[in-house]
Amino acid sequence: MRKFLFRVVFFLIPVFCMLAVTEWYMRTIPNTYRMKNEWMLRNAHGVKTLILGNSHGYFALKPSAMGDSIFNLCNVSQRLEQDYFLLCHYADRYDALKQVILVADNSNLFDVPMECDEPARVTYYQLYMGYRAHSMLSQYGFELSNAGYFHQKLRYHYQGQSVMCDSLGWGNNYVVADRNPDDFLYKNVREHLFVNWEYTYRNRDYVDSIASWCQQHQVKLILLQTPVCKDYTRKAPAWQLQWINAMTDSCCAKYGSVKCDYSRDARLSDNDFFDSDHLSDQGACKFSAILAYDLGL
Repeated sequence: MRKFLFRVVFFLIPVFCMLAVTEWYMRTIPNTYRMKNEWMLRNAHGVKTLILGNSHGYFALKPSAMGDSIFNLCNVSQRLEQDYFLLCHYADRYDALKQVILVADNSNLFDVPMECDEPARVTYYQLYMGYRAHSMLSQYGFELSNAGYFHQKLRYHYQGQSVMCDSLGWGNNYVVADRNPDDFLYKNVREHLFVNWEYTYRNRDYVDSIASWCQQHQVKLILLQTPVCKDYTRKAPAWQLQWINAMTDSCCAKYGSVKCDYSRDARLSDNDFFDSDHLSDQGACKFSAILAYDLGL
């Protein structure tokens, strides 16, 4: 029995060593989450306008086209929970912060928690952005815990696409020349639909928490609805869009936030989009300039 156990241990040692080396290697690969965290640790003291939100903000808002001292802290599929975490995470470093732009629209106000449908992204917040909602010994503490994202990350790395944003956090890989016309067919238009009231109220509470933080720190909060294609809006239930406006209007009334709704802005056409609800690089430059002008940046 002792000899058997010794052989088992002897066999497992190289396996564990290989896993440890692979995990270490995966963590050395540059990524957008680490890049944004390190940028904020170095430069948050000089940020005057901070942009928070999901892919709608990540691809739509280009700081270099908006003005000085602006940083895009959005990430793909970022939930309002992570928005609130990131806002507070760097709070002791803000010296110049005057304004927060937060995406609050049909794409995120009905989201399920990240742990429910994209747990691998929780790992990135855990490892690279200081998020501590789970133990580092849980599945969220290891790159290798999700095989799909493991292979995807390696593929992007070897294609030279590990960090898919510019130096100020804007997602620059939705190039208009690469758009697929099939994405604009009505049957293929994306839908962000209501799941249940528990998640909806949870998201509303995070918006209120962000608004409360901004009010307490005398920071102006802009609740932003980004431009989307007409068919994207047409597919959304009317009551759902009304509920979004009710939630954001309530937040504005309670905390003094400002709502900016560009979801139906006629200055942007389908040619400015990469798909039905994300602006392309061309559209982002156009919209960023529009928003900067309207906000007086």
